[in-house]
Amino acid sequence: MRSVICALALLALPTSALAGGFDILRGTVPTYNWTGFYGGGQVGYSNSVIKFGTSASNQVAFLLRNTAIEQDEQISGWNVLGTHTASTLGVGGFFGYNTQWENLILGVELNYNHVNLSQTAGSSLSRSFSDSAGLPSGHNYFYNVTVGGSAAIHVTDIATFRARAGLEEGNFLPYVFAGLAVARATTSTSATLQLSATDIPDSESPPLTPLDPIPLTTTSTTNAQNNAIAYGVATGLGLDVGLLPNVFLRGELEYIYLAPVNGIQVSVASARLGAGLKF
Repeated sequence: MRSVICALALLALPTSALAGGFDILRGTVPTYNWTGFYGGGQVGYSNSVIKFGTSASNQVAFLLRNTAIEQDEQISGWNVLGTHTASTLGVGGFFGYNTQWENLILGVELNYNHVNLSQTAGSSLSRSFSDSAGLPSGHNYFYNVTVGGSAAIHVTDIATFRARAGLEEGNFLPYVFAGLAVARATTSTSATLQLSATDIPDSESPPLTPLDPIPLTTTSTTNAQNNAIAYGVATGLGLDVGLLPNVFLRGELEYIYLAPVNGIQVSVASARLGAGLKF
């Protein structure tokens, strides 16, 4: 009796419900046709971790070039600016192509988002140390060094080139993706170095005459890059849901790691909602 009722219910379905993007592949379960080209729009929220830390190191290394204290103390490697966060809303679009192998969906996609990720940092770090490199025997300069730095970054555009893989479950397509990421950013960094030193000779008899002190000196330098390109990798997961034969909704999570630009490293985590159209 159950089989008869199911058969009658199937025959009672309108023909239009079985047409277009739906095929009967597994009994009475409709399967959405994900094959072909598609495109759509999306909105999202992104949170970024920005590592300014040693972004001014190249400038500090330039200011201390050919000096013994840079070689001995690695002053340019001091973590002056630390790590900061920034968040933004974004809008964008996507375009891709799917192939279908029974329930396995494989595809490629170009995904673009316009964002407004901005952050600045500024701080300084002071240390004292002794160094006798290059000095006459028995002499030791006691240094007081302060490294100050500032940095800023503004990321406006992020694009990813993805390979996708998903398992079709009726009108649902959960998927994972991985690929390359490209971002456009404007950055600036600056460094200020203050240095002074006093000779403290070893205790000897007769006493050594101290060398002339190094008076307090201040030097600085800056560097800026406009519309610099940062490269990285992207990975994430999502879910497409077919509503009509050619219309679907999308939700996804994405993580992007970008290589440092002007010494500033950015990683971005995003959550998005979108709608798409199959061609």
